[in-house]
Amino acid sequence: MNQPAQHARREDTVGRDVDPSTLSDDTIRRTVILLQQTQALAKVGGWELDCRSNQLFWTEETYRIHETPSGFAPELDTAINFYAPEWVPAISKAVERCTGAGEPFDLELELVTYTKRRLWVRAAGHAQVEDGHVVRIFGAFQDIDDQKKRELELQEKLAIIEQQRSTIHSMSAPIIQVWDGVLALPVVGQLDEARAADITERLLESVVSLAASQVILDLTGVETVDEATADHLLRIIRATTLLGAQSIITGVRPAVAQTLVALGADLTKTTVRSNLREAIKAAMRSPSYERPRR
Repeated sequence: MNQPAQHARREDTVGRDVDPSTLSDDTIRRTVILLQQTQALAKVGGWELDCRSNQLFWTEETYRIHETPSGFAPELDTAINFYAPEWVPAISKAVERCTGAGEPFDLELELVTYTKRRLWVRAAGHAQVEDGHVVRIFGAFQDIDDQKKRELELQEKLAIIEQQRSTIHSMSAPIIQVWDGVLALPVVGQLDEARAADITERLLESVVSLAASQVILDLTGVETVDEATADHLLRIIRATTLLGAQSIITGVRPAVAQTLVALGADLTKTTVRSNLREAIKAAMRSPSYERPRR
């Protein structure tokens, strides 16, 4: 009969505020130790600034993250100066806004510890307002160096992969200046919408920047074309013509020629040659060929 009653009393205390004056010294000591162990495990400390006395308080884990010696007394200015020089303006502005207007902050910045070791930390702050005035600001302080470095390393690897992908993409259709005013574009493989747009953009920029009057589309590396690919090729030719450059197609395989004819591609105004050598000769002999002025 007594067990249910005891169980009910234990449940009744869960989630309720406890009056510190009712706690024994042993309970307080165990609570403090448990809190310190939890902070150390999560690498999260706490801090508080009394805006009236300008006194700064750190928890034990906050001292540990700063790697300060025993007896170190933190002050607001010295605490801010722990941050790397490039981050001091950001944290100073955040603290100023929090103490002045009660604006909370949550920042990831680099810290330079007492032992001159750089590490990434997360600093968050909130304000306590009384009678319209901020009387104190407080918050959490976390060592996030490991996860931040992994995040930056991942971003760096992704950037390298993207750069390599872009390089490979460009190499699959390089724009070559074979002579003054003559560009060659060897096309290899299929042309999807994204690749065709990229090739067209780079080609048109090269036509303008190099003042090219002749553009050779070398299709030797294209074994087959579908309707979409043929349309992309025609768009490239039309766009080149609009910039005043003449297009020359070379290296058309029998299967590609049959497909272009079947699709009704109009190449009557486009010069066609059997290979790149003949295409270059045609470009040099073309009445529209103009050697750019130096």
